Parts: sequence; C-alpha cells; structure tokens
Amino acid sequence: MSHRRVVLFALATGWLAAAQVGKVAPALSLLTQDFNLSMVEAGWVASMIACVAAALGIFCGLASSVLGYGRSLMLGLALIVLGSLLAMAVPIVGWLLVTRFLEALGFVTVVVAAPSLLAVVLADTPVWRQRALVVWGTYMPVGIAAMMMVAPFLMEVVGWQGLWVLNVLMCGVMMLIALRWRALLASVSPRGTLSIRVLADGFRMTGPWLMGLSFGCYTSIWFMLVTWLPSFAVSHMGYSQSAAIWLTGAAVGLNIVGNLSAQLFYRVGAPRWSVLACVQLLIGSFGWVVFSSGFTDLERSAAAILACGLGGALPATVFSAIPFHARRPEQVAVGNGIVMQLGSLGTFVGPPAIALAVAHMGGWDCGRWLIPLLAAVGFGAAIGLRDVEQRMLCRDHTPLT
Repeated sequence: MSHRRVVLFALATGWLAAAQVGKVAPALSLLTQDFNLSMVEAGWVASMIACVAAALGIFCGLASSVLGYGRSLMLGLALIVLGSLLAMAVPIVGWLLVTRFLEALGFVTVVVAAPSLLAVVLADTPVWRQRALVVWGTYMPVGIAAMMMVAPFLMEVVGWQGLWVLNVLMCGVMMLIALRWRALLASVSPRGTLSIRVLADGFRMTGPWLMGLSFGCYTSIWFMLVTWLPSFAVSHMGYSQSAAIWLTGAAVGLNIVGNLSAQLFYRVGAPRWSVLACVQLLIGSFGWVVFSSGFTDLERSAAAILACGLGGALPATVFSAIPFHARRPEQVAVGNGIVMQLGSLGTFVGPPAIALAVAHMGGWDCGRWLIPLLAAVGFGAAIGLRDVEQRMLCRDHTPLT
C-alpha cells in the first residue's frame, strides 16, 4: 500500500509538471496583451521550459541523486508554485521570464526525479516497474491535453491568472501530501552521496546517450508537428481555426494510447531497439506526408494523427529501459537526466529548425525533408542501442527486459 501511494504520487507530479507546458499555449495571446510582448519575447515565454531542460537536465539528475528523489519532487513542486505565484504579481516582461525560469527549473527537477523514484521503489518487482514507467511515459501528453481542455473555459471567466491559480492550488495540494508522507518518501529514497566514480560510471553508460539521441530526434519531429499543425491546417489544408485545434488535439490525445502500447511490445518480447527503430520509420514517413502538397487533406490529417499517436511508444520504451542500463540505483537519475536533456534539446530546436528550412528553402515541400533526415539519425541510434544491449546480454548472461 505504501509503495502504491508513492507510485501514484510520482505519476501525479509528472502530470502537474507537464501542465506547466500546456498552460502557456492557450494563454499566450492574453499574456501578449497584458505584457505587450514582442514575438521574440512570446517565443521565450513559450520555450523557456524546453530551453532550461535542454541545458540543465543532467545537472538536475545529479542533484536528485544526492538530495533523494522524494525531496527533489517537493523542491520541484515548490519552484513551480513560487514561479506561478510571482507571475501574477510581476509588472514587466523581464520578471515574467524569471518566473517562467523558476517554473521550468521545477519542471525539470520533477520529470527527472519522478521516474527515478518509480524505478527505485519498484526495483524488487520488475513487472510493475515496467508498467509504471510505461504509464509515466504519458506524462507530457496527459498534462498538455488536460490544460488545453480546461484553459478556454477558465480563461473566459478569470483570464490567464485563473489558469496559474489552478496550477498553484494543484501543486500546493501535492506539496501538502508530500509533507505528510515525507518520512515514507525519505525511507524509499534516502539522500545519496556525491561519488565522482559513480557519476563517471553513469556518464559512461552508452545506452542512455543512444536512447536520448533517438528520443531527441523523436521530440524534435513531434513538436514540429504539434507546433505548426494548427496554423498549417488553416493556411494549407482549408481548415477553420477550431477544426485545426481539434485535429491537433486528436493527434496529442492518441499519443497517450501510443505510450501505453509500449507495454504490449514488452509483453510480446519485442526488443527495445526495434521499437525505437520502427517509431523513427513511422514518424519520419508520416511526418513527411503531413507537410507534402501531393497528398489530399484527409490523407495529411490521418498522417498527422498516426505520426503523433503511434510515436508514443518511443518515450515509454526509453523511460522503462533506464533501470536496465543503470547498474547502480544512483545512476538511474543520471540516465534520466541524459535522456531528458537530449529529448528537450530536440523539443527546443525542432520547431524553429523546420521554420527556418521552410523560409529559406522555398516552402514546406522543401522544408519537410528535415523530418526524414532527423528520423534517419534516430534510426541509427536505435541500431547502435541493439549492439550495446547485445553486448550487455553477453556480459551479464541475463535476459533483456
């Protein structure tokens, strides 16, 4: 029962952390009006979390392994609450960016510590650990979709501040729960020590770097689609604004199902590298179709939903594989930090990269080739992971799980 509480707590904090990503997009127009944001400033508000995660993912992993994962979750929630509260009081855009940085730092702390806590608390039950980490892989689409559903109704009544208040209240409740369970969280994840040798061994783990590279290629393509699909559907596919939003929402929602499908691949014994490789082939080909003028609007819409949805099997597979590659418990957070940092780098770089390609190469039919190029890099990383895990199998004489 105590372990079940910890698992539910870790999953809930991940969903709340992802909500800090999802709350900005629907509120950005109101924020732009209230703070008189330029397009560049609005872009920084929207991308601050990806920027901080791309820069500090590994550092947050190291810090979490020393503080203990339970304490790190409480710290991350506190930073989100502090940033959200201050955002409603600051008068100028510079301070708004500072508050967004605090939220971003809290987000990274949570999403590195939470899967590490799941891996540690369920270390003695590998089957349940696998299931929990597969569910964890849904944290981003769940949090984003939840915020996008409630935001229009809430902001119509109380503005963007109401959305921030909602997040403060939810994170505050989770902090109170964490304080009540602080002894339990400390017992399942005590403080660690900063060992240079252990950290060096963690950085030498080849598997997380390869999975992180494949994950980064995936997130780059996925966020290209999610970011540009609403405007592309309106300007090139004849959709209304609301229909374009619904199309994007369907693609994001199906991603949750794609994440959960990773459990099916695990049960049938599909090697991890093959799941990663197949996802790169699917998202690379379907993503290419989305921005291709030679297909009908229906075909491109279906391709968008399939690319975003079926690709969900990759993050769940990656997160559930970290404990296999981390031979010591304290290396789990390092591995999660590596994956998170490379994945966030793809999130940060992907949308502007394809925008530059479209602007300077003659339109979407030229810029679309960036998608299969990234998928090819991710596919190569998956093939490299196959060799790494086969060597681990030969060395340890243990079955791949």
